[in-house]
Amino acid sequence: MSSEISILDLILDSGAVAKTVIAVLLVFSIVSWAIMAERWRYFRRAQAQSGEFLAFFRSERNYNQVYTAASRWPHSPAAAVYREVYEKHAPAFPLPTGSAAGSADQADQADQADLTGRPMVVDQDLVESVYRDLRLAAHRELARFEQRLPLLATAGSVCPFLGLFGTVWGVMTAFLDISTQGSTNIVVVAPGIAEALITTIAGLAVAIPAMVAYNYFVQRSRVLGLELEDLATAVLNILQLRTIAGRP
Repeated sequence: MSSEISILDLILDSGAVAKTVIAVLLVFSIVSWAIMAERWRYFRRAQAQSGEFLAFFRSERNYNQVYTAASRWPHSPAAAVYREVYEKHAPAFPLPTGSAAGSADQADQADQADLTGRPMVVDQDLVESVYRDLRLAAHRELARFEQRLPLLATAGSVCPFLGLFGTVWGVMTAFLDISTQGSTNIVVVAPGIAEALITTIAGLAVAIPAMVAYNYFVQRSRVLGLELEDLATAVLNILQLRTIAGRP
């Protein structure tokens, strides 16, 4: 308890520059923790709903039904990407069958087309158009997820230097006090140096959690990007299979 009181006293007794640095670091800390809490909540919700949507997408062959059901997962990036692409290219998707039999029939048609020597024509313009739309939709979802992460990176990179600035200023002030009082006694130097080191501690206390959280969310963003790539590959395979099977 005494150490806490002494630290508080050091902050209250510090100079205007040190107090300003600590105030700025406090603002960075509040903003960083607010972003961490909000992004964690967003990611947990997005991850859970995307997992449910992708499981439903893999098990369902009625793609119109998938589009209709996607609204059940409003916070899923994968569902949002699928809805956006389906709205633009609905006629290109296989006709609703409501069962796995329709998908098997399409696969049989594609195999027969290959075995009989008939050309397996794929509408490349359609595939490229859908691919572009998938990428744009995926990039928008990733940007939405990462939109506040640069603030964490800023806090992690700037706060240590702010703390170092306060420390350097405090040490300089301590040496000026030595020259003014004409004494190098540790009793004279210690308070000024202790005040100076407080800003370094504060800077590290803000920067370390911010950088850990930033790296964590960037890694989660990469995982989300891989899930969206898997969805894009599945959608392109569906469209190519339909074209090969010769269904208009």
